Amino acid sequence: MRSFNYNDVYLVPSYSELESRSMVDLSVKLFKHPEFHTLGMPVIAANMKTVTGPDMAIALYELGAMGILHRFQKSKKKYIDDCMQFFLVNCPIDISVGVNNLEPLVVFENDKNKGLLRSITIDIAHGYHIKMKRQITKVKEWLNVNGLETQVDIIAGNVCTAEAVEELNNWGADIVKVGIGPGSACTTRIMTGYGIPQFSAVLLCAERKNELGIKIIADGGITSVGDISKALAAGADAIMAGSLFAGTKESPGPKLRKGNYPNETFYKSYMGSASYESKLETGNSGKHTEGVSMEIPYKGAVSYAIKDIHDGLCSAFSYAGASNLKEYQEKVIWTH
Repeated sequence: MRSFNYNDVYLVPSYSELESRSMVDLSVKLFKHPEFHTLGMPVIAANMKTVTGPDMAIALYELGAMGILHRFQKSKKKYIDDCMQFFLVNCPIDISVGVNNLEPLVVFENDKNKGLLRSITIDIAHGYHIKMKRQITKVKEWLNVNGLETQVDIIAGNVCTAEAVEELNNWGADIVKVGIGPGSACTTRIMTGYGIPQFSAVLLCAERKNELGIKIIADGGITSVGDISKALAAGADAIMAGSLFAGTKESPGPKLRKGNYPNETFYKSYMGSASYESKLETGNSGKHTEGVSMEIPYKGAVSYAIKDIHDGLCSAFSYAGASNLKEYQEKVIWTH
């Protein structure tokens, strides 16, 4: 069977009775948290060092989307300082850990901070792995000890097969990230040859997740709002993107300049989590690299990107004659 990337697929317009795109509701209930369970739109900024820090996550929360805090802080103090920004504005916190320790969770063992923790992402390039299984078990134990098992979701990934989705669910994951190597800053497919074209990966994993009653996030390969529409059409509950949000005012890192007035241009750095530059900063430069670093033109406030995404998705839903995500996934037709 042929497999498809997003650019291999087109969505087919259907009969619609929606009289206005403003009638579309993009919200999705993604989490179990009693207060912060629903997103205004199914859009997540990637947990990458040059994409999501506290400024990005807080801004996206206020705009109806979300960002997952990356796990590459240079020190424990920096991690705690980042978390303090969430506590000050009463914003839900979605954090990342690796597979080797749970040190970042210590800050949430204080009762006054527990209530804002919404999800823990266990972040590893190859999620269908014994280390993932062990870490899910450890995170579940930590949640139980701290009385958070009914509040906090475990997000695990990445994988690209239905079999892996089922196994991660069996191990205890609530949400699974789907995508091996589709991101623009990832070179896994080039360096290793592994991966499945992203639209097909989401499609196959969505079939299994519906049987299991869990959720999936389509992670990577999103280059436009149209790609978001296609990922949702394939059955994703939400999408994760890096390059759409990199280069914005709220992304971590300084705004840099090339050239001199009046011909100067501005940009920010965008690094794959497994790039040489990213590993160098975290002291892992001797390990295998499966990512690249690049310059992204400065884009201004992330609110502009979110408006484009919101308006594009409302139009996409209306082309399918759908007023919400459930209807959209029932009605949308795709071809190649």
